[in-house]
Amino acid sequence: MQENYTFLDDLGEELDLLQRHIKILQLLKKDGPLGILRISQITNIPQHRVRYSLRILETEGMIAASPEGAKIVGNVDDFVKKLKNGLSEIEKRISELRKDLDSF
Repeated sequence: MQENYTFLDDLGEELDLLQRHIKILQLLKKDGPLGILRISQITNIPQHRVRYSLRILETEGMIAASPEGAKIVGNVDDFVKKLKNGLSEIEKRISELRKDLDSF
């Protein structure tokens, strides 16, 4: 029987998760504060996934709950800058991995 699991599956799932967090953060920056149901309706992301993303963004200090819904409280520009720097580092590592694979 063939195994369907690969390391790339995990990496792809993590990138999908990061993309979802960013999409929600962008929406809150543009239209916030918003509640879970409204975010779900606008983005077509299931409520349980919205709730998880909001929890992560709150842990990162980017958002907070308010009576009107989730709202941005952190410095989004700094957060985005850190994400971009982190992605640049990951791109470098991917390039190194490709070189390693080319030696096979």
